[in-house]
Amino acid sequence: MNSVRNSIGRAFDEVWRRTIDRLGGLTDDEYLWEPVPDGWTLRPDAAGRWLIDGEGGGGPAPDPVPVATLAWRIGHIGLMFTDFGIRLFEGRNITLDDVEFSGTAAGGIGFLESAFRNHWREPFAAMPEERLWEPSGPAFFGYADYPVIDTALHVLDEFTHHSAELGVLRDLYPHRG
Repeated sequence: MNSVRNSIGRAFDEVWRRTIDRLGGLTDDEYLWEPVPDGWTLRPDAAGRWLIDGEGGGGPAPDPVPVATLAWRIGHIGLMFTDFGIRLFEGRNITLDDVEFSGTAAGGIGFLESAFRNHWREPFAAMPEERLWEPSGPAFFGYADYPVIDTALHVLDEFTHHSAELGVLRDLYPHRG
């Protein structure tokens, strides 16, 4: 059936396919490779739990914004799907303590896939078409009155541009010094 929701869903599926194809063969070394000093990445705390720098991109960004590793970008995209999905489809907020990041490439890709499928794509596909035109809800604070379609297109935009950045980092890795 043709619908706006299904068209947006197909766009998500296409970006997902290109992203996951681009991540094929990712090693742990490349995943954590820091292309510049003082960039954003994932780091283990004293207990061994992996944490994301810069509040996962949710806090005020410094100027200039630090260059981020593949691990950070994968974590950020997964965090976005988890955060926006839980806010939109469950009506509640999360904190970084609710999210488990991984220090390995396979774990990071697994987190990304789970976040995409379970928190975003499947609930979005199950959502009634009419919901697109309703307010996003109080979990979105100042954007609560924006329609769900605006929120969905914002998530698609973030997913697309951060996935493109993953591709650039993968292109640069073989040429590191």
